[in-house]
Amino acid sequence: MSEPRIILQLPWQVTLDEFTRAAREVVEGGACCVFVVDPSIPSKARGGYASLVMAYSRADEPVCVLDDGTALVLVRDGGATSARALANRVMALMRKLALDTTLTAGIAVLGADPSQAVAAARAAAASVPTGRIGSAAR
Repeated sequence: MSEPRIILQLPWQVTLDEFTRAAREVVEGGACCVFVVDPSIPSKARGGYASLVMAYSRADEPVCVLDDGTALVLVRDGGATSARALANRVMALMRKLALDTTLTAGIAVLGADPSQAVAAARAAAASVPTGRIGSAAR
């Protein structure tokens, strides 16, 4: 996976390389959440979605924002259960803003290769309708 250009830079945002490095440091119990903005949303507005995902995520968990507005959140412990709780919290808060119908989420447990977990989480997000959370099979 090549380093994508970042659509916005927030102080606590990490690059994909930094995200991957942090994910590799997780020995067990880690997962990732992927929040994908619907392609109908203009790219200039996607940074706002990423900012909300960051604000609603756990403190001190790395968040990477890709050029298409997708936000990757590292969950260092608690595995799929914690990742699902995070995704549920983000989606519930997005629902309060009536933004949940323009976002999908996917979760995957980390393995030896974090890029595979990110790809699995993206595929899980793509497998569900907007406003829903998909989960990668383990």
